[in-house]
Amino acid sequence: MSEVFEFEVSQGGGPPAGNYKAEFVGVEQTTHEEYGDGLRWKWKVIDGPQAGVIASRTTSPKPTTGNAAGKLIAAMTGATLAGGQKASVRGCVGRHFLIQVAPTKSGSGTRVETAIPL
Repeated sequence: MSEVFEFEVSQGGGPPAGNYKAEFVGVEQTTHEEYGDGLRWKWKVIDGPQAGVIASRTTSPKPTTGNAAGKLIAAMTGATLAGGQKASVRGCVGRHFLIQVAPTKSGSGTRVETAIPL
């Protein structure tokens, strides 16, 4: 048996915390064993040493005016959301945003906190 004494520490998924210029890739449905159904919002970093890295945020599958999904829609589209309103981010795909990436609550990775159109 060989002994190991040195390791390379991984930060988990996504780029390190910071602000990045990124292209919105889209939203996909996802399911988590513990939390159930959700939406995974994805941006591809387009500048600097993290270029090409995917930054993401998983949210509730049902946007509201106060949850993360609703806040992302409002920030990305510039719309003020109201209950019962229809909203679309289809026109945001391929557009560039300034994304703010922060550590997850567990500290095991990072997530997109907001996305501001450039």
